[in-house]
Amino acid sequence: MLVTISIIAIISGIVLISFPTFASTIVLENLTHEIALVVRQAQVYGIGIKQALGGGFPSYGAHFDTSEPAQVIFFADTYPPAVGSTPAGDGVYTNDDNGTQTSYEDIIVERFLIQRGNTISGLCFDTSCTLADTIDITFTRPNPTAHIWANSAGDRGSAKITVSPPDGSVIGNRFIYVSLTGQIAVTSE
Repeated sequence: MLVTISIIAIISGIVLISFPTFASTIVLENLTHEIALVVRQAQVYGIGIKQALGGGFPSYGAHFDTSEPAQVIFFADTYPPAVGSTPAGDGVYTNDDNGTQTSYEDIIVERFLIQRGNTISGLCFDTSCTLADTIDITFTRPNPTAHIWANSAGDRGSAKITVSPPDGSVIGNRFIYVSLTGQIAVTSE
């Protein structure tokens, strides 16, 4: 009986000591998947027929900014407006975030806030992983391909978003990869 109680006490002690790390790992994994789902939602809206506020069927995208590491913006790319057969939008998030929507801004569909001290700690593009301050990933119907803009320039081949736990955490970063073909992947490497 004493041996059984000792074994249960040892196992319980190990579980209780490991629980905070385990819980933090699960929270970071779930957060990374939720951020990837914001990109996926932009893809679904962009290649589907989701009408924007005010009419039209714009591209939809996700905006990442290292100066705002605790948020991701899901937006309708409505600026510049459509002219003739040229569709609205330019693939880059344009909004001064002052709370007042104007015709010179993209429409914020959702502002995804990152909590519990986790942050988006790094953005890079292409296979060389060139660092970027901002990344905009947009999708335009009818193509499922991603348009990846880094620092408001060009169409890039891929994007990597680094999601980090709070400072002092013993768990590692998680990564979201988005390729030009529209593939969205979450990894721990």
